[in-house]
Amino acid sequence: MSTRDLPVIALLGSTGKTGQEVLRVLLRQDVYRLKIYARSKDKLLKLFPQMKSNPRIQFYIGNVTDDQIIQECLEGAQLIISTLGGEGWFPDTILRDSAFSIVTALKVLRQRSKIWQPPRLIYLSSATRNERFAAARPKLVHWMIETAFCNGYEDLRIAERMLLADPSLVSVLRVQPTVLAEDKPTGYNLSTEAVSLGISYEDLGAAFVEVALERKFDELREIGVSGKVEDLAALRYAPLIFRSLFGGFFCRFVPGAKTIRSAFDKALAWIA
Repeated sequence: MSTRDLPVIALLGSTGKTGQEVLRVLLRQDVYRLKIYARSKDKLLKLFPQMKSNPRIQFYIGNVTDDQIIQECLEGAQLIISTLGGEGWFPDTILRDSAFSIVTALKVLRQRSKIWQPPRLIYLSSATRNERFAAARPKLVHWMIETAFCNGYEDLRIAERMLLADPSLVSVLRVQPTVLAEDKPTGYNLSTEAVSLGISYEDLGAAFVEVALERKFDELREIGVSGKVEDLAALRYAPLIFRSLFGGFFCRFVPGAKTIRSAFDKALAWIA
């Protein structure tokens, strides 16, 4: 089979922590063509130098608000994986901007198509956006999480509303992880009923690819993913949660927090 005949996957968000792990899994397979969107090709190839001469990979570089770039990336893709996002502490529009670009691009492609088959979009969401998962949390904890990351959740809410508005345009599966951690992999659980406390980026990347490629998930609209750890072992994620909550409250309620954060990051980079 030539590369032109291979099924096509479009990946948006390949340089973020989740996107990198998704891409690592996909690169271990050779039965798909990959159309990869990124803002910086240099950064992408620095992370994955083996992609420089891979004939089954195409790059689409530019701003996520560039409708033409996104349209070219999505054209011909039966499967779209989006892991775009930010940390959620400061006001941001990357999710709603990218959702608008995706919807706009797909509408153009649908108009050009004689017979439109909606592509499948595997979309990085959050367990907080799942009513069942949120209801299982203590109310105070849920309030703290929503308050600390209110900017990110508002951007996500607007983006998801756009993407879910027309099922005849695109079929969406929202992947809803719990707390994300730079931790060793433990394996993962996929569930529509319950989630545990946290998950490593590596496990999330593997879970993303599984739900994208396995046909048994085709009819689902949302699924939770969390690390395969016992309840007591999951408490190791507690310090990370507290640090993230502190950062979220600091950035929301302290005047000049963005400037302070930027200066702190620059100082750390200089020390390193």
